[in-house]
Amino acid sequence: MATFTVDIPVGPIWNNDDAKVKCPIACAAHLGEWNGQWTTVVPGEMSVCGCTYTVGGSGSSEYTMDVLAGPIWNNDDAQEKCPIVCASYGGTWNGQWTTVVPGKMSVCGCTFKV
Repeated sequence: MATFTVDIPVGPIWNNDDAKVKCPIACAAHLGEWNGQWTTVVPGEMSVCGCTYTVGGSGSSEYTMDVLAGPIWNNDDAQEKCPIVCASYGGTWNGQWTTVVPGKMSVCGCTFKV
């Protein structure tokens, strides 16, 4: 088994008590577990939670998950945006993407090596 951590954006976190409420929910929504770490990246607007993932056991050395990417308009747009989005989380784009809220939000499939 191997573990790795990805910082997931969660909106503003005001203090540690607020993080204790928001981070476990955000990490669980991304199939991870909160590791107790968080940080503000844009004061008053955006914080991130450290989400830990455990993978392997069957010899696997990578993990794939969808990451929010903002609106993606077509495959050409995905070719430009998804590699950047995945890299910002420490992963690589696996070529997959989908729109989850038309005109507002898409996700990119990102692969993480452990």
